[in-house]
Amino acid sequence: MHKVLLSVLFSLILVATGSSVALALQAGGAVVGDLETGSVIGQPFSTLDVDLEFLAVMIGGKKAWYPGTAILDLRNQGTLGRRGQPVLIKVTNTLDGDHGFSLSADSAFAGPTSLQVKTVLKPGETKYIGIPMVDLTFVTAARNMKVKCQLHAAHLASNLVIFK
Repeated sequence: MHKVLLSVLFSLILVATGSSVALALQAGGAVVGDLETGSVIGQPFSTLDVDLEFLAVMIGGKKAWYPGTAILDLRNQGTLGRRGQPVLIKVTNTLDGDHGFSLSADSAFAGPTSLQVKTVLKPGETKYIGIPMVDLTFVTAARNMKVKCQLHAAHLASNLVIFK
C-alpha cells in the first residue's frame, strides 16, 4: 500500500514539474501586429527599436527572404544589454502576391516548446513581430532559426543566427 501511494505521489510530482517547465519556456509568446497598435509584454511596438528586418524580394527570378542570413546578438554587449526588452522584427512583402513568413527552429533541433511564428503578408504590406526575450533564451540548442515562406516551398529561405 505504501509503495502504491509513494508511486502515485512521485508521478504527480513529475507531472507538475514537467508542466511548469513547459509553461516557463512558453512565457509570453511572439506577437504579430502593426507599428501603431501592436504590443508585446505590455510594451507598444512604437516604443521599441527594430532589431531585424526581413524583405520578401525577387532575386534572380526566385522569390526569397532577404537577407539570406541575419544575426541577432543576445550576448551582454548585444541585444541583452537592453535589460530584457523584447526583440522587434520588421517584415515587409515587396512582391506582387501574398507571401508567407514563418520563423521557427530548424526541425531537426526543434523541441515541443520551441518558438514558431507564422503570418501572411499581402503585397506591399509590413508587419512587426515582437518576441519576449525569455522566448529567445530557450529557442534552440543549435541557435539557428529558419525564415521561410510557409505558403510556397519553392521560395528561398533565410536563416536567423542567434548569439547568446
